Order: sequence, then C-alpha cells, then structure tokens
Amino acid sequence: MSVGSSPVTVRVFQLTTVCTLLAVALGSVVCATESGFECGNWPGCTADSLLPSGPLSSALFRNPWIEMLHRTSAILAGPLAVASGILAARLRGAPLAARVLPWVSVAGALVAGIFGRMIVLGQPLPVWGGAADLTSALTAMAAMVVATVALRLSGARPVPAVAGPAWVSVGTVLALHVTSLFAAGPGSYTRCLSWPVWGLIAADHAANPIVSWVRLGLAVVAAGLIVGTLARARQHTALRRPALAVAVLLGLVLVLAAVIRLSGTTDLGVPYSLATVGLLFSLVLLAARASLAGSSAPRPAPRPEPVRA
Repeated sequence: MSVGSSPVTVRVFQLTTVCTLLAVALGSVVCATESGFECGNWPGCTADSLLPSGPLSSALFRNPWIEMLHRTSAILAGPLAVASGILAARLRGAPLAARVLPWVSVAGALVAGIFGRMIVLGQPLPVWGGAADLTSALTAMAAMVVATVALRLSGARPVPAVAGPAWVSVGTVLALHVTSLFAAGPGSYTRCLSWPVWGLIAADHAANPIVSWVRLGLAVVAAGLIVGTLARARQHTALRRPALAVAVLLGLVLVLAAVIRLSGTTDLGVPYSLATVGLLFSLVLLAARASLAGSSAPRPAPRPEPVRA
C-alpha cells in the first residue's frame, strides 16, 4: 500500500489535526471566558449546569457548553491520534514523521488530559503543572500538523532557507506562551494564550517582574523572526498560502492587542485568544511545509548519459 493510495488515512490524519486544533483553541476560549469550573465533575457535566435557565444567560462568560466542547475535542484527539499512528504503520513507504509523530500527539493529549482533569476537580496544580499541561497540548497540535503535512507531501523538496527561521519562530512563540504561566499575576489574563500586551499586565509586573520582561522580550524577538520568515517565504509559490495566513493573523493579533491596550476593554479576550492560536497553528504549518513541501523552482534536468560505442 502506498501513501498516495490511502485517502482514508489522509482524512483521519486531517480530522485528528482539526481535533487537536479545536482542543487548543477551545481551551483558550475556556480560559478567556472563565468557563473551566462550570462543570464540577469530569469528563461529564451535571444536568443542572447545562440547563438553559442556568449559566447560559450569559452567552460566553462562564459558559459550561464551552467547557464541554473543549473536553469533547480534547477527548476525541487521543483516540484519533492512535488511529492515525496505526494507519500510518500499515502504509508501505510512509515517511518517518507520519509514523512517529501521531504517537507524540497521543502522549501530549494524555498528559494534557491528566492535568486538565486535576484542574477541573479542584486538585492543587503548581505552576509547572500548568506549564506542562499547556506544553503537552501545543505539542500534540504541532505534532499532528507536521505528521499530516509529511503524509500528504511525501517525497517533495524542502526549502531550508525558510524552514530554519520558521522553526526558530515556532520555538520562540512556544516559549512565549509557556512562560506566560510563570509571568501571570493574580487574576491576570496572561495565563491564557496571548501575547504580552493585555491590559492587566500591571498585575504581572507586580507579581513576577523579571519573567514579565523576559516574556516581553520574547514577543519582540518572535515578531521579528516571523517577519523575517515571511520575507523569505514569499519567494516560494508553494509557501505563499500559509505565509499569507501567518501575516494576516500576526496583524490581527497586533491590532487587537493595540485596541485592548489603549481602550482597556475586556470584551475582546475570545477573538484575541483565537487569533493567537490561529497564528501559532499557521506558523507550524508554514514551518512544516517549508521542511517538506518543496520550492516552486524547477528541478535541474538530468544530464544525458554518454553514448557508448
């Protein structure tokens, strides 16, 4: 069985990637809307909490349906990643990334699920535990993105000039998000997926000034790296779509950050977090395609063999 003859496997990989993306995106929405404790048990929710006469009077804030949607996507991501790993193992000629990375995603989903359950049930979770939870979820998402790209574009030519800066950008953005948990002050939105420009940043400086400044520096470096990566990616036709997505989402993150910072509004937390997640996802996609998708430049024609007498 060849990679190209298994559209079912490709669809399972794509569905798994969507579920991991939804798990991260909805997790950020749960944080932004403070919906994480609206279902007191796990994995289900009490019937009283889901009645329309209850917390649903507020469309987003402390909404148990958001929490349950997050749990559903997170719970589905694990079994789908297992299925992806099994299907890839049965493919003859499947790339190494497609065979190994689904199991990395399984491990990430499992660790994130364990820490998520602890949080919901009110068990004490140190800051490093929250950082491990976030790192595991983001790793699961990134692993499935790369695995899916590898499966679909097996044998294509890489673009090292873009892949290197793109992966450095991804690593810097991941560090930016993980350190947010160590920088967040009491009640600060910084603990959610965001860049360090939220209006409550004063609380972070008061509680953890050194980490807050480090995180601010990481944001400046990350933005510069992303811009440099985009400048290189625009020269390659195969990379223009993911590069455009990264550019649009980076611009949206910066615009929303400016509006939030200048106006002091707390009503843009959901779109801000979703834009932040979308930016990271698109950046990983760009890095994966640059590593595997190939340049639009034509391959050199093979030299003709000399005619033997």
